[in-house]
Amino acid sequence: MSDDVNGLRPRLMSVAYRMLGSVADAEDAVQDAFLRYQTAGGVSSPEGFMVRTVTRLCIDRLRERRRRGYVGPWVPEPVATQTEARGAGLAESLTQAFLLRTVFDYDYAEVAKAVGKSEAAARQLVSRARGRLGLEGGRRFPAPPARAAGLAERFVAACRAGDVKAVEAMLAEDAEVHTDGGGKAAAARVVVRGRDRVARFLTGVLRKPWFQDFHTTTVNGEPGLVFRSGDRVKSVLSLRIDGDVRAVYMTLNPDKLDRWAAAEVE
Repeated sequence: MSDDVNGLRPRLMSVAYRMLGSVADAEDAVQDAFLRYQTAGGVSSPEGFMVRTVTRLCIDRLRERRRRGYVGPWVPEPVATQTEARGAGLAESLTQAFLLRTVFDYDYAEVAKAVGKSEAAARQLVSRARGRLGLEGGRRFPAPPARAAGLAERFVAACRAGDVKAVEAMLAEDAEVHTDGGGKAAAARVVVRGRDRVARFLTGVLRKPWFQDFHTTTVNGEPGLVFRSGDRVKSVLSLRIDGDVRAVYMTLNPDKLDRWAAAEVE
């Protein structure tokens, strides 16, 4: 296999991770795509072939994942993003419809076929994704990294102090908490929604003993914290900040923490 094709691996991993939210699953999808390329023969555009193949393989995996179901809220596998360039890219959690339409220039009929929806529904999916990223109706300007990190530290300090009112003051009215235990760790089985409920939930959780050993970091392009018990990572938390704290994502599923800080996604 040529170096040019092998050189596509970082981009393909980036695509697969954004669609699947799992580094291990992304690696499997990319490897399967390379195997298909080796047996395809006569490929005129290796890059186009590989991107389309990875995308389709990821969609197949997403459909299988939906059939299997998942215990409680699902949060993407956390990835350490210390550099600004990598963090900015991962912060854009694109839907597969947006990815197909905007990144790969599929027309809406192709997007609809790929995601198993009508063309009108595909247009709505893309429009919503563009809106979330600030690409329609006025661009969304996230908080500068230093301000976001400072807000994250104050937010967690208030949670750990049990100061519900201070936590509420930093939360958006429609704030959410997604806790992913995957049925293998204690976690809320539903998304916790609303400023008051979120504040009370987090002040209760983050005051527990095993949430005492932590350090700040950047997770999937967002301010975050890593909680440890000895040498073991017990949870990774990230905050989506846009003016206020809009969402908190807590990964507790041990299957998603084994590779913390070792996974590489561009």
